[in-house]
Amino acid sequence: MDINQFMAEITKAASRLGDCWEAKVVAGGILAAAQFHFQLMSLFVLLIIIDLITKWIELAHNTIKTEGYVPDLLTSIKAIPQAHRAGVISSKAMKTQFCGKIIVYVIVVTAGSVMDSMTTQVHSYGLVMPLCVSYLAASELLSIIENLDDAGVSAVHDLVAIIKRRRN
Repeated sequence: MDINQFMAEITKAASRLGDCWEAKVVAGGILAAAQFHFQLMSLFVLLIIIDLITKWIELAHNTIKTEGYVPDLLTSIKAIPQAHRAGVISSKAMKTQFCGKIIVYVIVVTAGSVMDSMTTQVHSYGLVMPLCVSYLAASELLSIIENLDDAGVSAVHDLVAIIKRRRN
């Protein structure tokens, strides 16, 4: 491609950028306004996925653990397909749990956001949504740590006790 063709393609692309500019401005505004919420939802999804994976590790660990044998973390991870084949890990149950958590989180965070909007309208800072997000995220973290503890990961055992003591 020579420089004239290159410049012609650049000019053509630049002129297409202006096509339907009204729709692009509206779509850009909506995406900018919703960016925080999409990011928050993505982070919750990531936490829930980590929770589900650690639950699989725990279930696989308990599947292969015997009275005389306690598998290590890597062995438990490798046993996930075996636990799935044995029916201990069910895709349907995991999918239901995942979707249910997302729905609950969206409802709670949305309600917190509405409450924060109300308090902001009366010239006070929002407090409820950050509280809801922090609580839900902390609950997921506790669940992840408990799953790892139940899977025999001794490094997190004391952490579970500390977190549970702080909750009481």
